[in-house]
Amino acid sequence: MTETTSEALERIRARQQATAESHARSNRKALLEHARMGRSVPEGGADGKVVWITPAEIFARYGLDEFGREKA
Repeated sequence: MTETTSEALERIRARQQATAESHARSNRKALLEHARMGRSVPEGGADGKVVWITPAEIFARYGLDEFGREKA
């Protein structure tokens, strides 16, 4: 039996939270990997301009010290 559009949309909506959480974990992993290699990463700023985020700023974003370790 073919799924209706509303059924397909309902399936997608049911997965939204899990998808968002998976995306956040993947972003965190990638950002921390770059920071640990000493690389800054570009990010879109509020005004549409590119802003470079330093490793220290990435670590701070996730509550880590400037070396990427859990704060004591």
